[in-house]
Amino acid sequence: MKKGYLIGQMTITDPKKYQKYASETESIIKNFGGRYLIRYGDQIIAEGKPQGNRDVVVEFDSIEKAKEFYESEEYTKIINIRKENSIGYILMVEGY
Repeated sequence: MKKGYLIGQMTITDPKKYQKYASETESIIKNFGGRYLIRYGDQIIAEGKPQGNRDVVVEFDSIEKAKEFYESEEYTKIINIRKENSIGYILMVEGY
């Protein structure tokens, strides 16, 4: 089965408020079998213009599991914290 990846790139607009989202998200991701591959590492821009200055890549057993996490009741409860305190995008991709 192909892995599923949740990829996000964003700029945090209010780090203090965003911290609540970041701390709660980690345990929810673990509950759905996800694991961080990248979480706020340094960037080197080789081409193009990034959408933010923070990157996140989370691996799940499948893209369906990534979607299950994203649409879960637990994540839905905190998603607005991210949306109100950051600018950027999140996408789900099926692995090779």
